[in-house]
Amino acid sequence: MNLSRALLTTLLSVFLTTGLSAQETVKDSLRTSSSEGSNRNMLMNAASASQPRQISLGLPTDKWSTIFEDGLPVSHYMLQLYPYKSWHNGVSHESAGTMTPQDMVLKYGTIAYGVDSKSKLAGDSFEGKVNYTLNHFGRQAIDANISTPLGNGWGISVGSYQNFDPGSNHLDMTSLQDRVQFYKGSLSKTWNEGRGKAGLIYQYSRYKGIIENFGPFIFVGDGSVKEYDGFKLGTDQYLPANNIVTYLDMVTGKMEEQPIDEANTDKIHNVNFVLDYQWDNGMKLSVHSKYKRGHSYRSNSTVMGVSEAVLGSGYTYEDGREYQGRVQARRMLHFDAFDHFWMTNAELTGFSKDRRHKWRAELDYWLNHGGTNTSMYMFAHEAKKDPKLLLLNGSKGYNYNTYIEFYNAHEHKVFGLLSDEWNVSDRLWLYAGVRLEYIKEHGNAAHADNEPGNKRHAGFYLNDGVAKQTKFDDGHINPSYILSGRLALLPGFGLQAEYSSATNHSQLFHYGTAYYPTTDPSTVHYLRGGIYWKNSWIDLTSQLAHITMSNSQERPNFEHVLVRDAGDLKAGMRETVTTQIAYDLATLGWVTDAVVTPMKGFNVHVMLTLRNPKYKNFSFSHTFSDGVTEEYDFSDKNITALSKVELEIEPSYTFGDWRIWASARYFSKQYINKTNSLYFNGRWETFGGVDYKLNSHVSFSASVVNILNQKGASGSIASADLVTDPTPYKNYVMAGTFIRPFTVELTTKLSF
Repeated sequence: MNLSRALLTTLLSVFLTTGLSAQETVKDSLRTSSSEGSNRNMLMNAASASQPRQISLGLPTDKWSTIFEDGLPVSHYMLQLYPYKSWHNGVSHESAGTMTPQDMVLKYGTIAYGVDSKSKLAGDSFEGKVNYTLNHFGRQAIDANISTPLGNGWGISVGSYQNFDPGSNHLDMTSLQDRVQFYKGSLSKTWNEGRGKAGLIYQYSRYKGIIENFGPFIFVGDGSVKEYDGFKLGTDQYLPANNIVTYLDMVTGKMEEQPIDEANTDKIHNVNFVLDYQWDNGMKLSVHSKYKRGHSYRSNSTVMGVSEAVLGSGYTYEDGREYQGRVQARRMLHFDAFDHFWMTNAELTGFSKDRRHKWRAELDYWLNHGGTNTSMYMFAHEAKKDPKLLLLNGSKGYNYNTYIEFYNAHEHKVFGLLSDEWNVSDRLWLYAGVRLEYIKEHGNAAHADNEPGNKRHAGFYLNDGVAKQTKFDDGHINPSYILSGRLALLPGFGLQAEYSSATNHSQLFHYGTAYYPTTDPSTVHYLRGGIYWKNSWIDLTSQLAHITMSNSQERPNFEHVLVRDAGDLKAGMRETVTTQIAYDLATLGWVTDAVVTPMKGFNVHVMLTLRNPKYKNFSFSHTFSDGVTEEYDFSDKNITALSKVELEIEPSYTFGDWRIWASARYFSKQYINKTNSLYFNGRWETFGGVDYKLNSHVSFSASVVNILNQKGASGSIASADLVTDPTPYKNYVMAGTFIRPFTVELTTKLSF
């Protein structure tokens, strides 16, 4: 490649933005972008070894990605059975990839990236695969699957995934922070020379996961952080050794105890049915059905503020000695939740006679029965490495059930979708789709709108003779639609644009809070457009993008310094409250996505994102326990925890039986508080590895997570959400989250 060509490639890689790759003929796939779907690396997550990462379009995202498996979501919603707790990307899957925002609009009614996967069914010959992974912190994972034909088109496939992970910050309260057990088996039938295939898949999951990626650090005040009291983020322990969760049951009012391992375990049964049949004319029928039944205990505490305990503040050790020093407050939510749901769909795809149209029609029915009894309490411990539990006024916990969640309800969802890809000419391609959904939700909750006895307070429980269960019954129509087009101006070069819209009303788990959720819809509009350029050595797209969301719902934590005694708290102490609010968001952005292949075996993926995410119509007030009402207004402020600049650079080189790869992601500064007076500086997330194929049966991989060993410290300061003067928060001791520390992983792969 000559110098001018190399220079042009570099400039375009840096200054152009993301979008759809060139596609000038009708394909058998509804995915309209090779680069957008294949280059996102959602399964490489700096924060977790077991969860797909989130990719932001300029709006706050759910904590966990939506995952599809065999044509249907792994979980009905993110709550109550988190999808990653019954899904693992490994050898029991035939494929796993990225779903684009337009895919997600039609399939799920949301505008976001998702994960699509397909279970491994038996083929024409025996296949076996075993992967063994370990890291230098002691994690070991075994992933195995075998499949074999039985004759007359029948076949079976069985597999298991086992994960033993003590975590990088080994906790005294448990031997393993993650203990995962997946058992999966399938029976399949192929007929009519492979045109038809059906499979019945069963999986049992037992997932124990204790999320504890918190630690203290000093917020300097200029966006940087420094070490606090010798505490090493990522490797030091920041939880007391106490391994019993003691909570006030929000239904019975009785104090209950549960071992920490049991209090963080999901048990899930999952049955999938898949059917695919293709006729001679190319028309294809796909039927997917899923029944999932599971129960989830979750008791993961989150960090609140760090305060100073003085004589007479009421903090003591368990042996009664009075404590003076920094105190870490934590909020514990104890979820006793369940989900039982059945989903089924039928999809028909086909081509017009002239092969210029590829159409799709789908009809879905989903039925969900879910609920939770969520108790809450606060507890405290020393703000230091290997901390000891602190009692407040002689009690291990306080402010029991000032926040609780409760619902037991059903949800019916019926939706249909239609889409069409149209090759108008050799230069013009159009794609349009519409999704129309009807959702019906009804059940019991504990709303305080018309029942004053349901207002949350210290010691609240449902059977106290004052609180009363309330009923809800809602029905809504949620429309979504997409439109995109591409115009070729020259071979491999042209213009493209797309527009997506998705409307949603409150989901079932929104009814579990103290007040009836808003009945106003939340609508997202996403518009982007620009150019594409694709040939044998470059695949590049460049687009401006604008995304808005109305009526976004959030349950933030806010802190207030009490002016008078209230419940267990004394004047001068901080009260933390959780409240549900709604507001709008808007982001204008410019994104670059380019894959450059200058020579055989070597390619570089570069993506640059520039954007300006803002809160809109964001003002409200809250009255605290001491009777003080505080006003909040964050309109036109930058959205917290979202960077204005993101950059990904991912080179890969394959030669002979070797492959060397790396991935570096840069995130610019992120605001801590909603007034934007405090922020964290930018950070890098870095990965790299070497793969070696010994022969057709054995291969090895060595990889490093967080090569630069950055801490990735992030979090919020609830007490600072109204602060405009950052001076009081210089050299401020706080606690937050961190990404995985420098980690070396080794994997051996066997195929037979």
